[in-house]
Amino acid sequence: MNNTSPVFRILRWAAVLLAGVVGIPAAHAAPNTGEAIVAAMTGQAEARIFTGPVHEGRTEVKKLFEGASIGENSRVMTGRDGRLCMVCSPGAIVCIAPDTEFTIRRLRHTSDGLPRSEKDLIRRIHLQVHKGRIRVQAGEPVATLDISVQAPAGTIDASGGSFVVAQDARRRWNVFVDAHEAGVTPRNGIRAGLKAGEAVRMAGGEKEGEGRVEKIQGDPDLSQFELCNVFFQDLEPFVLREQRFDRAGLEKYMGLSRPVFDLDGGALVTDVSPTIRPSVADTRSPDLPRPAEGASGGRWDKQRVWDWFESIGPVKGVNYIPRTAVNSVEMWMKDTFDPETIDEELGWARRIGYTSIRVQLQFAVWKDDPEGFLGRVDKLLELAAKHGLRVVPVLFDDLNLAGAAPQVGEQPAPVPGVHNARWVPSPAAEAVKDRRRWPALERYVKDVMGRFKQDGRVLYWDLYNTAGNGGLWEESIPLLDQTFNWARSVEPSQPLAVAVWKNFGSAMAARKLERSDLVTFHDFSDAADIEAKIQMLQRNQRPVICSDWLMRQAGNDFERILPVFAARRVGWFNCGLVAGRTQLDIQEAQYRSEKDSDLWQQNVLQEDGTPYREKEVELIQGFRYLESPNQ
Repeated sequence: MNNTSPVFRILRWAAVLLAGVVGIPAAHAAPNTGEAIVAAMTGQAEARIFTGPVHEGRTEVKKLFEGASIGENSRVMTGRDGRLCMVCSPGAIVCIAPDTEFTIRRLRHTSDGLPRSEKDLIRRIHLQVHKGRIRVQAGEPVATLDISVQAPAGTIDASGGSFVVAQDARRRWNVFVDAHEAGVTPRNGIRAGLKAGEAVRMAGGEKEGEGRVEKIQGDPDLSQFELCNVFFQDLEPFVLREQRFDRAGLEKYMGLSRPVFDLDGGALVTDVSPTIRPSVADTRSPDLPRPAEGASGGRWDKQRVWDWFESIGPVKGVNYIPRTAVNSVEMWMKDTFDPETIDEELGWARRIGYTSIRVQLQFAVWKDDPEGFLGRVDKLLELAAKHGLRVVPVLFDDLNLAGAAPQVGEQPAPVPGVHNARWVPSPAAEAVKDRRRWPALERYVKDVMGRFKQDGRVLYWDLYNTAGNGGLWEESIPLLDQTFNWARSVEPSQPLAVAVWKNFGSAMAARKLERSDLVTFHDFSDAADIEAKIQMLQRNQRPVICSDWLMRQAGNDFERILPVFAARRVGWFNCGLVAGRTQLDIQEAQYRSEKDSDLWQQNVLQEDGTPYREKEVELIQGFRYLESPNQ
């Protein structure tokens, strides 16, 4: 590679001469150190790297980012919210949890003697964990793979498989084997073999023979690496079963707008790239943009999004579906799209003080009739503008209360006495998980956003409602990421957002917040809990909007929640406008109040447009922000 240090240039020529003697192809006998590439990341992480020859001892701490590459002798450090998924070129994926430090000791192809052929080379991945927890994923065991993880209490060795090395709350070191086998040698103790499903705690001894291992029950909290879980299948083709490493293929998979960046200047890295597995390549666009914040097609910088937020005035909105539709499919199909009812209801919305509506779109209807669907979206925007309302279109949705895939055609009737029982996702869960179906999802995103990307009737784009819902959880992260990429490539004039709705400290939540232009969230808890969450979210120093709320029986009502939003300058969209076929006014079974079971859970107006509670209308009409923004 370029910028290789003189020391390694000498080694390279020596290796080439050796290749001529023993018959190893010169390309494979080039400098044999590898690299660890950040393939996925949330939060903050750094690495201390050597900036010159190792014997000089000159190091520097640099921030890590997706597409950053580091080599041997680098020390990786994650903060309290930092999570990494790293691809190591000799043949493994390493997942790193928050509050973790480890050093990469070896990433290279070596041999125990003079290599006669490529088959004699051994891929060595040696790590030293100082604190925290990591997972090593290395596929089927092979004799040419040497994995070693050293912890203060002992060492773990393997030739493949998957295992976790984790420090618990009492700072004891635990090992969990997920797949195949691993060896555990406590400090000053005897090696013990572990099979898949087994877990041990290491206790290192001060003297020879004192070290021991103790079998324990696995701890799901210590062995969970939610960011990496969904990337294993995709990343394995780039690192497994080959002496070589497909760096170019990995760059394409990640959708980088520029090549992987070597933080050490490339002095310690070898780059040899065979072709990648076609099933991965066929589902990835080579030119998905990932520009920096503030750049064309990149995330909006803070000043731009604050200027936008101050220009639009207080956001007083409602999540909207007409009373004649049982779900988003029925709302948008040609035969059941109801502009007369929508016109009437949006007039009511404006009369009681709303300024905006948030509306779920439906991929299945677009797929069945793209032009007709776009025409109906345009009609909705027209009717909203007629009544002085701006629209937040929602492209994808994992909420699946019906337990069924969306199907175009006649929709089933509401279930008597059951809240929103016919709601279906967009798209179906199988399309979220199956990358072979993503080209159609990409066309949908770009078709819809391309049509309305400069349309002033669109307030902002909500790319994904409750991503991870319906039992998908982290399996939705890859599609969430790609949807941001597709949306950014359209370069809309409106900001983008995806709301945090569960486990605000999770990798999923971090991913949403890091990629959104503004901060949005859902919450149906009481006022004190919501205020605490808002304070946490405002640390991002971006405008905040609560894009779904209202559960009267839990104290999540207009009287208690709107004062919090006003004081914190938070925009909002409550759940439900008019009582209708979704039956949002009926309390959900799991949240039912025995004391007040007839209280409406959601919706603000009865079917004839009269308010459920007059006081709520007064509060909506009188809502204002109270404080200056904290920029």
